[in-house]
Amino acid sequence: MKKRKIEILKEWIAGHKYCYAMLYLVFYLIVFFALDFTMEPKYILHCALDDRIPFCEYFIVFYFAWYPAFFLSLVWYMLRDKEGFQQLWFIMFNGITFCLICYVLFPNGLNLREEVPNRNIFCVLVNLVRGVDAPVNVCPSIHVSSSVSIALVTAKSKLFKEHKGHKGRKAAIILLMILISISTLFVKQHSVIDVVCGAAVSLVLYVIAYHTNWRKLLKGKLKVLL
Repeated sequence: MKKRKIEILKEWIAGHKYCYAMLYLVFYLIVFFALDFTMEPKYILHCALDDRIPFCEYFIVFYFAWYPAFFLSLVWYMLRDKEGFQQLWFIMFNGITFCLICYVLFPNGLNLREEVPNRNIFCVLVNLVRGVDAPVNVCPSIHVSSSVSIALVTAKSKLFKEHKGHKGRKAAIILLMILISISTLFVKQHSVIDVVCGAAVSLVLYVIAYHTNWRKLLKGKLKVLL
């Protein structure tokens, strides 16, 4: 039975070679953590709006929601909507690549964090995140860029046009992506500058993805993914 399941999986991959795009995540994780542990910020980002946004530990719930949302959205589109998956990885992965290049060329960081006592489980989670995620390499925000990517592709996906009930799901996904983006500000993981830049990256790539024939341009080089 186990061998049969493996064979079915191999057959599915052979017939859906665009799923190989998911291997990019290995590259992303290696480069992100390598930069996180080696880069020293030269530019500290801050704006007046940052001081007007209060710290609210409860938003850590939405901040953490990014991790499953990031991976599951890719898997879901990969299995259910080939075109949507291709649009998502084009916007999301190119956005991440651009962010990583910015971190190398313009090493940046934050100085927004204040000490948070462990008065409840939400504060504990905030301190947990801060313990593993240094306030460096923050602009543009990958958290925001990828969340905006998911929201934009979801808004355009044909999967949510098949049945009236899907409209509620689409709205819920988009709302979650908005809350995830906002959460980065309330838990002081990002500056408003990071959020705006992260959103702008995905919006530019969205225009390219949906208003140009990028598949034709990449067909020769990335044929296996198309």
